[in-house]
Amino acid sequence: MQKLWSENPLPRCYAKPIRMDGITYLADAFGNSLPRETSIIELTRTPEDKARLANWRRSKGREANQIIGTATRIGKLGHRQIENLFNGENIPIPELLRPYWDNLLAILQEIHEIRLIAGNLFHFYEGYAGRVDCVARYYDLPHCAIAFKFSDRIKPVYDDIPLQLAAYCGALNRQYGEPYQVRIEHALLIVATPDEAMVTLFDATEIKKYWRQWQQRVAQFWAQRVAIA
Repeated sequence: MQKLWSENPLPRCYAKPIRMDGITYLADAFGNSLPRETSIIELTRTPEDKARLANWRRSKGREANQIIGTATRIGKLGHRQIENLFNGENIPIPELLRPYWDNLLAILQEIHEIRLIAGNLFHFYEGYAGRVDCVARYYDLPHCAIAFKFSDRIKPVYDDIPLQLAAYCGALNRQYGEPYQVRIEHALLIVATPDEAMVTLFDATEIKKYWRQWQQRVAQFWAQRVAIA
């Protein structure tokens, strides 16, 4: 049986979420705050991406907020249950989560040598913060930054997600780096739906490509903030 946790887990970093001017920041133990990766992505979307989201909201009408609210609740339940599982806590599965969990469990059982769960990340050089779901190995892959998503169905993987994963890889390498033998160059997107679960791997070449794009998005975000000020 594969060892669930690594013998070299990474220390958790304290972070406090702060909401200001419609932007979510994470503040570290010393009070230094950086914008979260999710806010940067949201505020630097292309006109095409903004139009796609606006069209979806328009097509759903009043139902849009209810759909978003339910999805957010399922996501929170799912992430909490994953943490419980990896920490060895036997917590009953909420009924709302059950169909997603039944499809996800076989994938979770192949995750091993975990180094970090729900880890707060700060990249002070680039100027952003984030929270990675998990750093672990999957089957015989090297350690990956892993994002878990819960959805009503399998959807196309838009650039937002690999940008997010590249941001995690960069922050992990910067925050932990050589002292902790951290060099994360691969990432996994694991999506659970009521009907199936899917794993998407982003290899080192793809992560490098999206890292360059992510750096541009962060620079764009800060340029926009300067322009507003």
